[in-house]
Amino acid sequence: MFDMAMSPELGTRITPALLNLAHLLAMPNLELHQAVQIELEENPALEEIEAYEPPCERCHGPVIEGLCLRCALDITGSDRSHPSLGDAALDPLLFVAAPQNLIEALLSDLRASLPAHEYPIALELVGNLDDRGFLAIEPSDVALTLQVDEARVLAVLARLRELGPPGIATRDTRECLLAQIDMLAAQGIGCPHARTIVDAHLEDLGARRFTSIARRLHISHQQVEAVRNFVRRYLWPFPAMAADPNSVPPQRTRYRSADIAIREAEQGFTVEVLHSPQRLLRLSPLYQDLARHTASLSEGERIHVQQYIARARVFLANLRQRQSTLQRIGEVLVVRQEAFLRHGIRHMVPLTRTEIASELGLHESTISRATADKTALLPNRTLLPISEFFIATRGVQDVLRELIANETTPLSDDELARQLAKRGYPIARRTVAKYRDALKIPRTHLR
Repeated sequence: MFDMAMSPELGTRITPALLNLAHLLAMPNLELHQAVQIELEENPALEEIEAYEPPCERCHGPVIEGLCLRCALDITGSDRSHPSLGDAALDPLLFVAAPQNLIEALLSDLRASLPAHEYPIALELVGNLDDRGFLAIEPSDVALTLQVDEARVLAVLARLRELGPPGIATRDTRECLLAQIDMLAAQGIGCPHARTIVDAHLEDLGARRFTSIARRLHISHQQVEAVRNFVRRYLWPFPAMAADPNSVPPQRTRYRSADIAIREAEQGFTVEVLHSPQRLLRLSPLYQDLARHTASLSEGERIHVQQYIARARVFLANLRQRQSTLQRIGEVLVVRQEAFLRHGIRHMVPLTRTEIASELGLHESTISRATADKTALLPNRTLLPISEFFIATRGVQDVLRELIANETTPLSDDELARQLAKRGYPIARRTVAKYRDALKIPRTHLR
């Protein structure tokens, strides 16, 4: 399938199938879905079917993504009453490792993050997001509809906001902007007076009434204009825009749906490559039948059928290979970085993509493509770019951040280097300065 035949003159021959696999490996979930949609539109030998879910055996109610909405709210323990979502992949069907859109991306992440008995609440909340990403229902109304305590709804809503694009499930543009300002502030990115102006003077800011805002807040006209420029550069008015690669400028953070989920087990950790349980691909039965009876076809029809059948098979094989590669990489990562997963960022150990490639018998470029732009859902239910597993300096940076946060008087880079050495991180002053700059922490005289 993946032809890498050798010839004396050309060396490794890169075939279209191999190029296609490399392209799919590099795609995160949301982009992979777009590629699947294009292939479905262009290749009549490939088709999508809906995953049929029979009614609940217990109450005969509707089942959505493996859960009965009526029964799940009564479950206080595990999801033992419901079938596993991971058991439905049967050849020649293949799960598409990508959500259909932002809604399915959110549901996929929430399903991996929440206990089963809380998932119906997530379905209700996500189902009431409008096309801009705002929540069109009050949490109290969700609690009343599902007959659950409002505190449970608020807890699921908080998880939705953590996993989704900054500002998702807020009520309006003002709340959306404030959520993004808070997120950027946690990363050391901010603008003086931005939160105050957006919170209390957003309409005036949009109308460019800078002088009026400056007078009321006793600040300069230039400071107000700086806030407007900050909002235009870093923020978006609607949270759903973060999931659209065409609408997000490079300086803004794009929303990522988790590609793999890491869960703690009795012995070590398990890895699951996430997918949308409602999407299945297969070879078209019609085209398979035509391929078996080519004698009745014209020469042009026979070539047409054979070409599209071959193309569909390669595409499905590449999707399987992508999933297998991500699974294998994830399983190595959880073994090599087990201390980090159990004890936190300061226990991250040095690890390179070359080491992973050597252990798996793959080329380093394959590991780079498979890990680039991908996200892992950790056991503590936070999202982390997979590339972070290869940055051992995060532990040192975390200690450095803590030292500066707790300083009574600003410490110089030399003093910080000495403090780090006492804690087991012997690094040079220039390295301290490099890490401090990476954390967007100003120099001593500016702190």
